[in-house]
Amino acid sequence: MDRSLLGRAVLHARHQALTRKIALHDEDRDRAWIERQQLRRFNDVWAHCLAAVPFYRSWHREHGLPERIDRLAELRGFPQLTKEILIARQDEIFEHGRIREAYTTGGSTGQPTRYPRGAGEVNRRWVDAYLGRHWAGVRPTDPTVLLWGHSHLFGAGLPGRLAHIRRRLADLVVNVTRVNAYDLSEPSLRAHYMAVRRRDPVAITGYTSAVFKLARYIERSQLDLGEPRRLRAVILCAETASDADIALLERVFKVPVVIEYGSAETGVLAMSRRSTRDIRVIWDSSVCLTDDAGGLSVTTLTDRVFPLVHYAIGDRIEPSDVVDGNALAFRAVLGRQQDIVRVGSARGTLDLSAILPVHILKSYPGIVGVQFQQLRPDALRIHVEADRPLDLSDVGAYFVRELRKDHPELIAGSISFAQTSDPARTRAGKHALFVP
Repeated sequence: MDRSLLGRAVLHARHQALTRKIALHDEDRDRAWIERQQLRRFNDVWAHCLAAVPFYRSWHREHGLPERIDRLAELRGFPQLTKEILIARQDEIFEHGRIREAYTTGGSTGQPTRYPRGAGEVNRRWVDAYLGRHWAGVRPTDPTVLLWGHSHLFGAGLPGRLAHIRRRLADLVVNVTRVNAYDLSEPSLRAHYMAVRRRDPVAITGYTSAVFKLARYIERSQLDLGEPRRLRAVILCAETASDADIALLERVFKVPVVIEYGSAETGVLAMSRRSTRDIRVIWDSSVCLTDDAGGLSVTTLTDRVFPLVHYAIGDRIEPSDVVDGNALAFRAVLGRQQDIVRVGSARGTLDLSAILPVHILKSYPGIVGVQFQQLRPDALRIHVEADRPLDLSDVGAYFVRELRKDHPELIAGSISFAQTSDPARTRAGKHALFVP
């Protein structure tokens, strides 16, 4: 049986919901209309919180919060909900064991966090994801090659084997060929390339770092992707994408690159629409508020057992369509708020967003991965992964030359380089940006 037909049969209700959502977002609506819908949805969600969610009833009393709001900007007056608060108040949030299902973050920047999950929420998250993919011409159950991981989270023994079987069945239903993003050795990259050749997918999806390494391997090895080619988009998830990443992927795969932005606890929040850097918020599912530094807080607008209200997601974004903090589009996701590297400068310590040195180094021939080790406030070691032996003195000279274009006061001796063949990963399998 055709796998796409199987998926459409099993997921019929989801497809109907997706059709309605596509129609809503295809209508030409101005900001005022969108914000009225967001405001109405928030007041409905907040009424549910006060009526049915014990944590928010307490939160409302503790902070003297209003029963409803008249403008979305008033959400800035709500206290930020943080992962630390959620961890500290887990018993109350899970209603002392009454709620059993949860979304769980990988804890890549600290302790794993659990969020209550209700029936039906998976369906709504699926619809949001495929709304964004629809913009790229990718339909549900279109053949997809997925560079992902998480198999280590299934656990051991019979429960782990059963979880693995369920995952494989789910992939079969949605027409996904999953390959291991944890193993990016040359033999595995060759196998991943062959999977792309065999499947001739409509989409290639995965961790930014894994898809980048596959593209670099294909280009360096001068491999042919074959004919016919159905590929319409490369979809990047879970990790920040630099301009260098995007340029390489478009050069190798010859299709648009799509940024899919979200998190385990929120689902998909925004996706590229007209171009890679036109990252559109799925406005009927979330409100994305930004502060002056680009820090992002999220308020969910869908029917959830535990909505997130003014939740500090921990990322910084570069908004491109924002009024009173309410962002309807981003140009870029800049990464975690704490993703800062420090180097020495003639004026003292220089703080840099980590995305700048990553962008510089991924433009150097052969480099496929970058990780940082902050030795001291004025000393940084950069670990580079490459597909060939590197002359690190040349890498260092190139890096200093490029960085000094923006920061001429840089002290070159505050930066050292090491080449690695075994980059560290987070618990969730993502490429770790920092190493101890």
